[in-house]
Amino acid sequence: MFVYQNTVMNISAEVLNGDVYPYWTYSYLTALVPVFILTDLLLYKPVLILESLSYIAVWLLLIFGRAVWTQQLVELFYGWATATEIAYFAYIYVKVDKEHFARVTLWIRAALQSGRCLGYLLSQIIIIFGLGSYLTLNYLSLGSLCITFVFAFILPSVRWEEVVERDVANKETLPLSNSKQPECYREFVSMKLRTLWIDFKRIYSDIFLVKWSLWWAMTTCGNLMISNYIQTLWANNQTEESQKYNGFVEALTPLIAVVVILLLQLKRVDWNLWGELCLTIAALADFGLLFVLSKTSNLYVMYGCYAAFRVLYQAMITISQFNLANRLVVQSFGLIFGFNTLVALALQAVMTIVVVDKRGLGIEIQPQFVVYTYYHLCIAAIFLGATAFRIGREGCARIKAKIHRLR
Repeated sequence: MFVYQNTVMNISAEVLNGDVYPYWTYSYLTALVPVFILTDLLLYKPVLILESLSYIAVWLLLIFGRAVWTQQLVELFYGWATATEIAYFAYIYVKVDKEHFARVTLWIRAALQSGRCLGYLLSQIIIIFGLGSYLTLNYLSLGSLCITFVFAFILPSVRWEEVVERDVANKETLPLSNSKQPECYREFVSMKLRTLWIDFKRIYSDIFLVKWSLWWAMTTCGNLMISNYIQTLWANNQTEESQKYNGFVEALTPLIAVVVILLLQLKRVDWNLWGELCLTIAALADFGLLFVLSKTSNLYVMYGCYAAFRVLYQAMITISQFNLANRLVVQSFGLIFGFNTLVALALQAVMTIVVVDKRGLGIEIQPQFVVYTYYHLCIAAIFLGATAFRIGREGCARIKAKIHRLR
């Protein structure tokens, strides 16, 4: 998208970075609030249809728009589209049994990365062999999105009775003893609205869910900042000829991620025991990769660090997602995924305003990545502290148990 807007539309990198791309963050953030509240109430499918329509609007504006304000509208609709993505995973979890959550999550994430790989690879073949232009790619994208809309429209609907039955099966039916089960969709919506705060407190009073939700929110923020501005960073260190390699990197990264994600199902891990340590190691690895990425001017080193960062993120967000889904005892997938993403977007909005936006510091692209580097070091410090606290607490408990036995 950056190359198309920069070279075909002739919009400068400075304008795109400071006046266009920040609109996506603000749009995503504002759209996410109604989305995470309404996704469970609307039973997912209408939100999936809205997602498809929003993506279609994005590509119509990319094809027919030329002014800066049309590209700001692109970011507005793109924010709506990405905000509604939570309905996709929520829909899947409502349709399958809990014992299949881990496997389903792995395959869904692998499918998404496979689609990204195929899209980038096809676009590179078209551009390099002169089979079409960047405008051709946008027309192809628009066509595929129209097909996606048809599939979203014909997907089986989720019945409100299914949601109630699953809540009953989880022994979390209704929080009030004098409440009765809903007998129609209107009563279901009324019940969901009444229990929204109760479900929220139930979810975020579980330390396991809080731990994985915090990691989800903080690393998603970092991942979004990196993926949004990596093309601008590359552009500072490459010639027009070398831009053709960008797509190959973007194609190779999800391909590696697919392999890693599918390998995750080969090893069973006790995440209650090893969760904090794995999250700490992942955040430290992110810090190391971004440190090199922010300091080097070698384009191929940049490519390698970026690819490793993205693969690690995809692996860990997959683990995080199935841990969250599997732990939930109420059918409020839209609530937890939406709120976690809302926190991520709030963090990203603050970072965008302070670091990127011209109304803030408006830092140049290379120093921006230094900020993102130390942000991930802060994430590592938080989870390292959590790991140390848990080890210390368990050690104290063992000492107390020994003293008690001696008595």
